[in-house]
Amino acid sequence: MTNANIVLDSAKRIDERTSHAIAAAQLRGEARAPGGRPREMIRGIAVELERLGLRPNLPELARRYNAGRTRLPAWLADRDRTTT
Repeated sequence: MTNANIVLDSAKRIDERTSHAIAAAQLRGEARAPGGRPREMIRGIAVELERLGLRPNLPELARRYNAGRTRLPAWLADRDRTTT
């Protein structure tokens, strides 16, 4: 078991298998982004993580992909406010 992955909005511990699934979800999400645009990557990763039943850490994803908090799409910004 390991500490929670930083792209998840949870302090729950995860096992190695889940950690690999998270990494794969990130790669699938990145691949979905047309032209590699940061906001599209964040959206794609968030969708993939949710399909695994996990809750993405949207501010951390925005930081990692240089999307900037003020440039997040409304659906991400609204969701971030309601889950924190």
